[in-house]
Amino acid sequence: MNIGGVERSFLSLSEALTQRGHKVTILTLKKNENILEPNTKAIQLISLNKNRALYSVKNIANIINNLKPDVFISAQYYANIVAIISSKLASESTFTILSERLHLTRTLKEYGFFKRKILSFLIKKTYKQANLIYGNSDHVCEDLIENYTNKNTPIIKILNPALFEKITYMSKEKVADPWVTEDKIPILLYVGRLSSQKDIPTLLNTFKLLSEKIKVKLLIIGDGPQKMLINKFINNNPKLQPYIKVNGFELNPYKYFRHSNVLLLTSKFEGLPNVLIEGQILQIPIVATDSPGGTSEVLENGKSGILAKVGDHVDIAKKIEGLLTDEDKKKSMIERMSYSSKRFNSLDIADRLIGEIIKAK
Repeated sequence: MNIGGVERSFLSLSEALTQRGHKVTILTLKKNENILEPNTKAIQLISLNKNRALYSVKNIANIINNLKPDVFISAQYYANIVAIISSKLASESTFTILSERLHLTRTLKEYGFFKRKILSFLIKKTYKQANLIYGNSDHVCEDLIENYTNKNTPIIKILNPALFEKITYMSKEKVADPWVTEDKIPILLYVGRLSSQKDIPTLLNTFKLLSEKIKVKLLIIGDGPQKMLINKFINNNPKLQPYIKVNGFELNPYKYFRHSNVLLLTSKFEGLPNVLIEGQILQIPIVATDSPGGTSEVLENGKSGILAKVGDHVDIAKKIEGLLTDEDKKKSMIERMSYSSKRFNSLDIADRLIGEIIKAK
């Protein structure tokens, strides 16, 4: 289990559930000592030691038989398919919840024809066997209802939870990097996986176009398959090299938020982007693409963050430039963030999930 948006959401929910007195066990494909921090040690971590979710079906069925959990929750389509198969193989029955964190139809378009068809078939066959399904945004839930489930499948919306106190505390860690802390050039911050979904070419083209008009820096926190595109961009644009920095994956990205001027997200599609929730909690002005999924929901259709056109680096750059030069707009946005971020309180979300489970049972 790498620590991405889905994993952070599960950890936040797990911590909230333990605070409410519930025992939580997290299953991961691979062991990762960095997953659980000191204050999450109340959570049991079991590594399946498998390379793929499909290879872990029997192991998960055995764990269900041994632990006899009251509730079994999984996230994302690959794990959800395996969760249903495993729960059916287990001799012990358990209340199975599937959670979907991405706009499925848009996600599957990233695959070739045959893989897309196979996954779509498996999703439709397995999802209807769940006791409960929740999506993390209105668009995600609507897509599930319209394309992947039947009328008898209960589908609800549960927002991504965030641990406000932990995020705020971690943001106060000192940054020992003069590139970040010592000059007054505005910093555009990107935090996330460097994948096709995040549209890294548009991120880079936005930075390049903006740099032709005003002096800015781009700080990238994350790793992934499209890192090679960034390296190629730097090699092809030597004049911009001093103004772009790639830090790779960091356990604590929040310490960079308070040194940055704009949090930028250029995704082609999303579920409910955790990084935007975290940006609201830490009150950094946001510009994000209005992609399929929950981005507009997090940003309240533009009230607590600026929405730009997907794949349009000209529009994105224009909106960043306007934000950097409009102090009243920034102030108004930050004030609205304090209200908006309250929707993602982890204890409230855990209570809502528990209530829905009791209702469904």
